[in-house]
Amino acid sequence: MQKRILVISDSHGSNNLMMKIIEKEAADLVIHAGDYCTSLLTMKQYFHHFINGNNDYDWKDIDLFSYSGYRFLLIHGHQYWSWNETKWYEKLREFGVTNKADIVIFGHSHKDFIDTTHKPFLFNPGSISLPRKASFEKSYGIIEIDDKQNLKFKIKFA
Repeated sequence: MQKRILVISDSHGSNNLMMKIIEKEAADLVIHAGDYCTSLLTMKQYFHHFINGNNDYDWKDIDLFSYSGYRFLLIHGHQYWSWNETKWYEKLREFGVTNKADIVIFGHSHKDFIDTTHKPFLFNPGSISLPRKASFEKSYGIIEIDDKQNLKFKIKFA
């Protein structure tokens, strides 16, 4: 049976849009990669895993968890931020290796990014409220795990 993971980041209090996406995607696991800027009650009610971003202060900064045979590292990413994105991605990947992660999920840049060239894979769903990529499209992510444990990463637009 295929598993669907919904990944949202950098919603910055856009609760109405966040709820619409959660309802629309009907995922098995719902994750937020920080800068939620809303109440902990809301986060605990709608998300299986979430972490603080640089604008959140009430929760944990890192979450390591296993799901469907994969080890996930959830981090906002501001802890390793560099204007040189290549260096930033390298630091995030190194932190993933240190923590024996298969997949590093992060946010902070408000730009979607997928790198599956080697493990740990890197996945940033972008932002549903303040996108910073050239197209200015609000985005979120889906990770699908099929019956054979194959992964598929997708960026969707809100």
